[in-house]
Amino acid sequence: MRDTEFLGAGDPGALETLLRAGDPETAYEAMSEAYRRFGWRAAHTDPLEMTPPEILAELEPERYGLTDLETEPLRRAYCSSIGWQIGHVDRAECRAWLAEQAETLWEAGPAQRQRALDLIASAELFEATFDRRLPGAKTFGLSGCESMIVVLNHLLEHAAASGFDAVFVGGIHRGRSTQMALNFGKPLARLVADAKGVAEVPQDLGASSDSPYHLGWEGEVETSEGPLSVWVAPHPSHLSVVAPVALGKARAAIDAGRSVFPLALHTDAAFAGQGITAELLQISGLAPYSLGGVVHVVLNNQVGFTTGAEDARSARTVADVPRMIGAPILHVNADNPDAVLRVTEVALAYRKAFAADIVIDLIGYRRKGHNEIDDPRFTQPEMYRRIDALPPLSQRYADATGLRPDTGDLSAQLEEAFSGKPPPHGNGLSAPGLARDIEKQMLAPVDTGVDAATLKRLTEHLTFCPASLTLHPKVREFLERRRAAVGTDSGIDWATAEALALASLLDAGTDVRVSGQDAMRGAFTQRHLDLHCQSTGACHSVLSGLKGRASAHNTPLTENAVLAFEYGYSLGVENGLTLWEAQFGDFLNVAQSIFDQFIICGEDRWLARSNLVIALPHGVDGGGPDHATAHPERLLVACAKGNIQVINPTMPANWFHALRRQVLADWRKPLVLLAPKTLLRHPLARSSLGEFTGHFRTVVAEDRPASRLVMSSGKLGVLLEQERERTGADVALVRLEQLYPLDTDGIAAVAARYPEAELVWAQEEPENFGCFQWLDRRLEEATGRRWQLVSRPASPSASAGPKSWDDEHLARVIVSALGLDG
Repeated sequence: MRDTEFLGAGDPGALETLLRAGDPETAYEAMSEAYRRFGWRAAHTDPLEMTPPEILAELEPERYGLTDLETEPLRRAYCSSIGWQIGHVDRAECRAWLAEQAETLWEAGPAQRQRALDLIASAELFEATFDRRLPGAKTFGLSGCESMIVVLNHLLEHAAASGFDAVFVGGIHRGRSTQMALNFGKPLARLVADAKGVAEVPQDLGASSDSPYHLGWEGEVETSEGPLSVWVAPHPSHLSVVAPVALGKARAAIDAGRSVFPLALHTDAAFAGQGITAELLQISGLAPYSLGGVVHVVLNNQVGFTTGAEDARSARTVADVPRMIGAPILHVNADNPDAVLRVTEVALAYRKAFAADIVIDLIGYRRKGHNEIDDPRFTQPEMYRRIDALPPLSQRYADATGLRPDTGDLSAQLEEAFSGKPPPHGNGLSAPGLARDIEKQMLAPVDTGVDAATLKRLTEHLTFCPASLTLHPKVREFLERRRAAVGTDSGIDWATAEALALASLLDAGTDVRVSGQDAMRGAFTQRHLDLHCQSTGACHSVLSGLKGRASAHNTPLTENAVLAFEYGYSLGVENGLTLWEAQFGDFLNVAQSIFDQFIICGEDRWLARSNLVIALPHGVDGGGPDHATAHPERLLVACAKGNIQVINPTMPANWFHALRRQVLADWRKPLVLLAPKTLLRHPLARSSLGEFTGHFRTVVAEDRPASRLVMSSGKLGVLLEQERERTGADVALVRLEQLYPLDTDGIAAVAARYPEAELVWAQEEPENFGCFQWLDRRLEEATGRRWQLVSRPASPSASAGPKSWDDEHLARVIVSALGLDG
């Protein structure tokens, strides 16, 4: 196929000129190109015919001086049950390959058809049995799109035949139980128990568990090529967020040397409507997030709950978003199993040939409503008149092929599953991270210290620059200061402590992955993990060359998909550290669903263990309301049962220990850091080499007499110390370095040394922000005394806009906390 644009586009006279030249071959090529670009719009992909094929002038033979007979092969190729949306594919070789596939005659073999028929009939039997035995139960059945089972079966068979170790799946509600039973190998007895409300985990395990259609599955499925490992991600109700989580875990497995086939399942309304779809596709071709191509399957109900296409999107189809990355989109009539088999084969072959994403838009319908108790006829009467008139798909396909379905002994197996007792819980099922004393375990010291000689050796590595690189003068000075600070023990700053923590882990063979917007240089020019040659642009990573694998990279200006991917990656890392940094702390707002639905409760709901580190730059530093806060009040409200850690340290050595603790502790928990901005370069925010031995300190207190004990967290503790030394205020200061789990014993011990002192909690945030609303009663319970709050007044905004106002407000907090206001 020639790599040409459609000849009628851009120059209306070009075609007429060509035709006057009497060149039939070129006219046919122009017609072919028109079909390749627009034929999908005239295809019969809607089984309900609610959206009839378009009549397009570009596809009329007369326009090209051709006859219907001459162009019939093109119409058969592009306007049958498959819509080949490929005209937007930028890579000429990909577009030519796809056109060749579309224009090649293909027919399903007898064995393929029999297998497809058996699967469709089995899906119908499975769901009919559930409807009969559990009337009214919510199972979000597949009925109306049973050929989804055919797609998944074909994908799994391909994965096994191609030698993949495992398939990682980000799934959907729709047809969840049916897919689990017929595709992913989950035992029928377990599925029945789930549907009856019998928990998968014992009640005394400490987990909340989840709704049955949210639960994941890990096991083996039998294929014609032998057993294949499968992992189907659990997901929350807002299930579009699960795809990047599943793909993140798949990438971790690939990095660990496994051969993994990644699969992302979507439903129509979410795929078209949720912004995370665009984010996920946008990162798919970037090196840190690539998986060698992902097959995306969109189960297209043609309605989202009760919302039709006219209210659901502006785009022509539910699958228009992938056009931005040039991914082919294969629209297919779900009631034509032969066509479904064909697009699945093409999708698999395309991924293998080009290591790129491809989308199958499986256009079907829902025989029932959004769930089994919903009546969709209230709002879609015409659609359901058409659906009600359709016989079962297995019957129609059997009539078309002359075959008869064989569901084996599925009916007997289902009856046995419904009649028998619920299966026992898995052998050895445990959740050490949900133990009743987990907070106590998390507060116990972990030996994370590193000796001075090793730190000095690692500093030499971190400050090495190849002679071929011409560094920016300020970067060279940065490296020299770092080398001198460690070499002379003259005070190690935050960024150096962080780099030493990462290097020490890598030096021990631990893999480290660091990501975030501007994370390599650091949003505050503090990190410089990459050294860039000012002459050639060549780059040297300071973390390279150690035993462990270092992956450090900047990310796009997006939070949702990236944070979800990094969380998923952390789930798949047995011995490693995964760190994601937001550009500013309040940017977590954009990824709040990932935080709320995975990070804080993944272990509680699904026994998912993560040691992801989330760094959120925090501090009311005059940058305006949008760059002031990581919202510790929101973080702390989400803390329970030892689910996460929240720290706001002032000491670089404490950050060093916190990072190493993530790998060396017996437990695995996500860690949220309220990362400093001002303290990155503050002369009092320095640590000596001696402080890098030992362990993380949750409470840092003084031992000096005073009439007032002031506790704070983060930057304010350093500023209070600085001002107290200047004024000589009669105040003892305590820095609460870890907010959760809260070291109440440590706090009580400090307060006990000041039985007559006034107790004050000081914070830089407004009264309704910050930590005190969460800490107030906890501090009182720990010490048996009331604590006074010193803060900025309550405010709808996290801070004032003008820096001068912010400075004034902060000064008032410091003066009041130190008791210098009279």
